[in-house]
Amino acid sequence: MRQFTLVQDMEMDVAEHWRRFFDDAFERALYLEYMGFLGYELLETRQTEAEMTRRVRVVPRLEAPAPVRKALGSTFAYTEDGTFDRKAQVWRLRMTPSVFADRMTSTATVRAEATTPGRCRRTIECRLEARIFGLGGLIESALEKNVRSGWEKSARFMNDWVKR
Repeated sequence: MRQFTLVQDMEMDVAEHWRRFFDDAFERALYLEYMGFLGYELLETRQTEAEMTRRVRVVPRLEAPAPVRKALGSTFAYTEDGTFDRKAQVWRLRMTPSVFADRMTSTATVRAEATTPGRCRRTIECRLEARIFGLGGLIESALEKNVRSGWEKSARFMNDWVKR
């Protein structure tokens, strides 16, 4: 199992961060245009006074060693189920892969906190686990690399987006 935390400085206030984070047009541009994913689909979104839930399905371009690509297959995708607690201002997500769903777990918690006027700091706590004999560590390593890269690209794209 791998656990890691990413801390990113964002060039917008907390409200703008969450507004972009949950904007489907922004997310579509991020995944498909900027990150070059092969697919992005908003499956469901629900809102109440207390929370918002969102479910998306994406098909990433997975950068991984050949054994990992072979194990995961050429049509690897994942579904992201997340819940945003409006009061706590926390997004919790769980990614379910299209293969090995019973043996791979990926979760994250995202927070954005004000730093200075017009800026915030985003903190992402991630947990990845692949319980696959002989390949678990290699898959976890590849997934960590891809997850880190994805969040870094997301921050860069979001910061550039608000400057436009």
